[in-house]
Amino acid sequence: MDASPEHIGHVLRDRRMALDLTPQDVFEAIHLRVDYIRAIETLNADALPSIGYVLGYVRSYAKFLGLNADEAVARYKAEIAAPENICVSHLPHFVPKNKIKLPRGFIPALGVLGFAVMLSVWYGGTMASQAANPALLSVDSQTDTQMKEAPIDPNLVTLKASAPSWVQVTDGKGKTIISRIFVTGETYSAIRGSDLTFSVRDAGAVDIYIGKENLGALGEMGQALKDVPFPR
Repeated sequence: MDASPEHIGHVLRDRRMALDLTPQDVFEAIHLRVDYIRAIETLNADALPSIGYVLGYVRSYAKFLGLNADEAVARYKAEIAAPENICVSHLPHFVPKNKIKLPRGFIPALGVLGFAVMLSVWYGGTMASQAANPALLSVDSQTDTQMKEAPIDPNLVTLKASAPSWVQVTDGKGKTIISRIFVTGETYSAIRGSDLTFSVRDAGAVDIYIGKENLGALGEMGQALKDVPFPR
C-alpha cells in the first residue's frame, strides 16, 4: 500500500472530481482560469503568477470546493517551497556510499589533463568560445524574457498597501479571514465576485487593483472604511 501523503494540489483535484466538476465548471463559477486550476492541482509554480496572487486563487478554489481555505493556503505555501520533498518521508535520510578503488596514478593523470584543458580554454579566448557556441546568446535572451512580469488574471481584485494600514477582510458569513496591519507593499487578493468585504483604517494608504490596472487609493488619507464589498 502506498502510504505517501498527498500534496494540497491532489486534495483539491480529488475534491473537485468527487463533486463531479470539471476545471471548466470551476472557471464558470469563480472565474479562475482553467490553466491556473491545473497548475495549482499539480503544484506547477512556473505556470502561475507571483505567489501573492496564487494564494488568493488557492483560497477561492478551496472555499468553492467546501474545504478549509486557511489550511489550503498554509499547505500550499509550505509545499510549493520544496516540492521535491513531498511524498518522500518514507525514504532513508542517508545514501550508502560505495567505495571505489582508483587505479594507481589516476589522480596525477587527472590533474595533468585538467591543466591541459585550462590552457586550451585560455588560448582559445572568449571570442572563439562565442563563435563555436552561438546559442549562448539566445540563452541570455530567454532568461530576460522569463524575468518579465507574469500574466495577471483580469478578474483578480487586489488590495495593496502603499503605506502601513490596518486591513480586515471577512467572508459572507462575517468570519474574519485576515485582520492585521499591512506593511508597505503587502497585498491581499481575491477573485472578482467573491462574497467578501473589507475594512481599512486609512483608505488613502491602500490601493485597489482589478487585474493589472491600479484604480488608485480606496479613499482619502486618514479616512476609515468599514465592510466594503469586493468589486463584482
